[in-house]
Amino acid sequence: PGDIERIVAHLPKYSARTVDNRAVPNISVQHLIALMIVDGTVTFHSSHDFARMQDPKVVAVRKKIDLKGVLALEKAKPARQAKVEMHLKNGKKVSRHVRAVRGTAANPMTRAEVEAKAFDLTAPILGKTRAKKLIEAIRSLETIKNVRTLRPLLTA
Repeated sequence: PGDIERIVAHLPKYSARTVDNRAVPNISVQHLIALMIVDGTVTFHSSHDFARMQDPKVVAVRKKIDLKGVLALEKAKPARQAKVEMHLKNGKKVSRHVRAVRGTAANPMTRAEVEAKAFDLTAPILGKTRAKKLIEAIRSLETIKNVRTLRPLLTA
């Protein structure tokens, strides 16, 4: 975070209006970008944690993030494209234009990413041990003789 001068996120104009510096953590694009930079990841829990919106480290990064609504991205195909530019203090600029949302058919997640996401969502409910066992069972679903054996893993 200390190397970042500023960040500019470019979204379709209609989307930018919805996610621009919102007071709700999982809707504010600036907050989500700041979380990603500070934590190195964004989880379901962190993206819904209102207290993190007051975290001094997250707030400091948020102040460096601008959001621009871009009409050209509104008309781009496929829909929901975004571009992010990171301007570093050493003068270097890094940018990325994402044409397909991660997790869609055009930009699929790896098995490891899907499993990590499933674990993040299920572990708080099922517990870490049961969540891991459920993921392992689903990974080898075609070898399970009776699907009823999954039931104990699905119960909180």
